[in-house]
Amino acid sequence: MLFGRGGEQERKRRLAERLASTDAEVRAAAAQEIARARDQEWAVRELARALDREPSPESFGAIVGPFAEALCRDRVARQRVERMFAAHIDDPAALVREWTALLAEYGAGTPVTSVGDDLADDVRGCLGRLQEWGWRPHEMGRMRPGTFPYTAAFNAAVELLHMAVLRAAPLDPAASERARSEARYAFERALPHPPESQERGEILLKPAQRPEGPSWADRALASVRVDEALSWCRSTEPDRAVLGAEALESMLLFNDEVRRPAARATLDFLAARQPRTLATVLRCYTMLQNSRPLDDPPVDLFLDSLGHPSPRVRVAAASGLDAFGAGSPREGRAVTALVDALNRDPSLDVVRAAASSLALIVCTDEANTAAASAALAAKADARDPGVRAASVEGALFREEPGGFARLAAELRRPDVEPVFLGVADFICGQADSYIPDDVRAELINLVELLDYSGWADRPVEDDLYPDPEDRAELLEQVLDTLRAGNG
Repeated sequence: MLFGRGGEQERKRRLAERLASTDAEVRAAAAQEIARARDQEWAVRELARALDREPSPESFGAIVGPFAEALCRDRVARQRVERMFAAHIDDPAALVREWTALLAEYGAGTPVTSVGDDLADDVRGCLGRLQEWGWRPHEMGRMRPGTFPYTAAFNAAVELLHMAVLRAAPLDPAASERARSEARYAFERALPHPPESQERGEILLKPAQRPEGPSWADRALASVRVDEALSWCRSTEPDRAVLGAEALESMLLFNDEVRRPAARATLDFLAARQPRTLATVLRCYTMLQNSRPLDDPPVDLFLDSLGHPSPRVRVAAASGLDAFGAGSPREGRAVTALVDALNRDPSLDVVRAAASSLALIVCTDEANTAAASAALAAKADARDPGVRAASVEGALFREEPGGFARLAAELRRPDVEPVFLGVADFICGQADSYIPDDVRAELINLVELLDYSGWADRPVEDDLYPDPEDRAELLEQVLDTLRAGNG
């Protein structure tokens, strides 16, 4: 008996050593073995302590998965986690506090000493994504532990929550100042170049992009850079405020979950006080809305901006109304305004933007859906390929009869435009799309014929695909999407 206990203690010691290895594969294998150990309390404790030692988000899943499995096996701990999520689904800060308190009971320290607005907002976003995936915290207690749906829901909840906690770790002051200085230097270099110029955009892109190797500090570093952009947005010098808005737009392309409350407040400030930034501000609002619906979205601002004298502002407004108008009390006004822009705006760019929004707007009122559909159907023979493409895309998006036949007809044209290949890639790449096998085969054949005929090398004026290499990549991408089969 004593020898048996000694052997078990030695086994635990060796597993703990492997869990602390510098080799990620060794740690992952040890975590899986520990999760299945008979001593459930020991397993949970060891894995809980390992969570915050994991050096990279890339390898974190190999540890947090077994940790969630060990929690599931411990009935008391599992039910406590169930109650925790169910009780605080609308209170992210309380959820984080209770979660870190649970980990502390297992001897696991976390880098978070308080729950700030950014962490709470990050967790709110995680909870929103879980619910979009069909996860309902109040139903977990009625699901049978051990089943795939329960395990997937439980593991995802634990992983996303603790990843948010780890991403909220305070930055080293030197690293924070270095990130701020790098952003400020880039902004100063970009300032002499004209607003929205290619030269300015290329400079602003560098501090916005994420580094190649992910780390737990990425979100905090991005927050520092966004903070610098926000400070420029609030400058009393209009030129600096304009650049700050452009920098913010670049950063939101890569970090739309960073500093959302502060970004929203700053956009509201700019919309009220800096008219030169309005087009950029509208695009930034749209990125935030598409990432996660905003509280009290500025629908009226978008509707009013459709009457702005600047075509750039009207394009930004039309491009965002599918996101802001759908499902809102002003949905009917949004559809009416987009139809009016489609039919009457003197700028072709605005017409194209309105057509694209009408193609993809998801209305809650069938009358509004019918109005959007009818307006696009009337443009089926439009001279402009962008407007025709939106007409086809809307028919396909709403699964209207004849949509695929219209797409195939466009792909048979000798002068087929890249935008129609983009429509095929988008519609056929939707996770819930179903395309009859004969239709898919026909589309594949038509795209292959374009490839064989040298379509990519033909002179085509297109902003998105200006070079033969770009068009060749587009053909390859569309063929990959079509060949992937029904989703």
